[in-house]
Amino acid sequence: MANRYANLLSPFQIGNVVFRNRIFTAPMGLHALQGGELYPTDAIITHYANKAKGGAAVVTCSGTGAYPVTPDKDHMAYDLYIGHSQHYLAQLADAIHFYGAKASMEIQAATKEPGYFVSAGLMVPGPGMIPGQPTKELTKEMLADIKQNLKDQVKILKRIGYDMCMLHMAYDMGLFGGFLSLRTNKRTDEYGPQSLENRLRFLNECCDAIHEAAGKNFLIELRMSGQLPEGAGFTIDDACQMAKIVEGHADILHVHAGTGWEAHCMSFEPDTPNLWMAEAIKKSGAKIPVLTIGGYQDLDEMEAAIAEGKADLISMARGWLADPNLGTKAYENRGEDVVPCVKCMRCHDSACIDGITFVCTVNPVMGIEHKLEAIDKPPVTKKNVAVVGGGPAGMQAALTLAERGHRVTLFEEKDVLGGQLNFADYASFKHSLAKYKNWLIAQLRKSAVDVKLGVRATKEMLIAGGYEVVIAALGADPLQLPLPGAEKTTAAPAVYGNEDKLGKNVVVIGGGQVGCETALHLVEQGHDVTVLEMQPKILVDASASYRNRLTRNMNYHENLKTVTGGRCTGITDEGVRFVDAEGKTQLLAADSVVMAAGMKPRAAEATALYAPEYRLYTVGDCDKAANVQKAVRAAFAAAISI
Repeated sequence: MANRYANLLSPFQIGNVVFRNRIFTAPMGLHALQGGELYPTDAIITHYANKAKGGAAVVTCSGTGAYPVTPDKDHMAYDLYIGHSQHYLAQLADAIHFYGAKASMEIQAATKEPGYFVSAGLMVPGPGMIPGQPTKELTKEMLADIKQNLKDQVKILKRIGYDMCMLHMAYDMGLFGGFLSLRTNKRTDEYGPQSLENRLRFLNECCDAIHEAAGKNFLIELRMSGQLPEGAGFTIDDACQMAKIVEGHADILHVHAGTGWEAHCMSFEPDTPNLWMAEAIKKSGAKIPVLTIGGYQDLDEMEAAIAEGKADLISMARGWLADPNLGTKAYENRGEDVVPCVKCMRCHDSACIDGITFVCTVNPVMGIEHKLEAIDKPPVTKKNVAVVGGGPAGMQAALTLAERGHRVTLFEEKDVLGGQLNFADYASFKHSLAKYKNWLIAQLRKSAVDVKLGVRATKEMLIAGGYEVVIAALGADPLQLPLPGAEKTTAAPAVYGNEDKLGKNVVVIGGGQVGCETALHLVEQGHDVTVLEMQPKILVDASASYRNRLTRNMNYHENLKTVTGGRCTGITDEGVRFVDAEGKTQLLAADSVVMAAGMKPRAAEATALYAPEYRLYTVGDCDKAANVQKAVRAAFAAAISI
């Protein structure tokens, strides 16, 4: 049978280098998988090797320091100049090669001299880049030293087994991005902003130096923006011209978004927002291979992009996290089985910003891949197991149990699966979460799990069914604050699908993620909304990246307002009374009031299922109200312990 991903899986050749397919992995900082080591740990080696095992053509790792590395408490970088670090870096390349992929490493162009750095550690090519922060212009001698340093780096990388390297200059990032942007390049020599050729001159010289040191078959991936924000002087037309200028110097163009926040697209944006830029460069007649990146995971979308000539290659970061077997499923013609990424950015934030452990909402083994062999042992005996609850935790538990060979029955008291994820069918900006929910349901239909809808499981029923293990995944109920008039409110989950039953002017009590998402949804449905939050800030329970993006989208609407530092004291027919941050009593007029004050675990109902005839596990929100990631991880952990 012909594979429907024939173009995506077709080999691709650059010079003498042949890639087994068109699917690359993008680098990301895996800070939470490190403990300050200056080399890749077993956790990181396993993580990257799994992407190669899952079918990637190239695994790009991040990243090495330009000079001997001084570790800090937050970030990671591998030290190329320590022999012991080279041993582990060689093991990483070998693990990637073992599964048939090419190994690439993101490297830096930098100088050791002080005074050349601006915010976020990005180097600039000239003075006056940030008001009030003095910088100095890189001298010609320093530029020569940087080129020599890049040659030193790639000589080591090639010697220890790497096939390629990546230079990052997207969204004004790093030295090369600094030369490209008119906001930072103030030089007056041949590297100055007078022409695009000038702005790219040092980049091309560095690429040539890399090829001189490591050979033409040591390829250079170049991550660039298809356009930059206003003021940078770089449009899509410039990108098309750039593609021709760097031909023969760099080997692959990674065409990315114009800013860091746009690069990490969420469900507020289209699924593949950067494809049009790659397509424009392809249509310009540029001969350099063009790779598109940003939001990819749907194999049919990826196949179409390659088949229609919009890009030569495709790379993903989050897509491989959600499903490390993505490439294998492509070869097996099983695109519908790829686990959808929900684009929540918990992976990015847990790995790079504020995380203690590295997690993925839809992949419960993320961060513990290197421990799976020890903790996920095949069951000694196959058991008769009941799962009570058809939300994300219940569905994950049932699927994992069935994969392990147990006989599984899932009971859901409602006539539909999905639990608290069903709201995502109504909110435009939660379409990725809805896709994941529907994926879980579809996987259950294909599995051996016996799903019983509209059945409220009781202890007596479970005893009579002869179940040896019961997993309770009953979820949680909306919490109603003990306030005068609280009975006049509508719980946030009940809003979805019933928006027309609310008045024009709505007050949402609670400015956490649930409250703010509900407010944004209601505004999109034509309501005027005010969010009342007791804390000084909204969205304190959201991950950093999602908080920023949701806030940005809330701010687009003039009829969505927030009031912080306000303690609600009661609900009347006129609206919501509260005490403001200065201790004054205020009234927010409202036609309808929505309560988004949190969730109360259905713990009592879950523990009421206990009987000595079987072992009882409680997972998900009925154990402790949390988020989808924690619910899915807890369900998986319970299932593999049986």
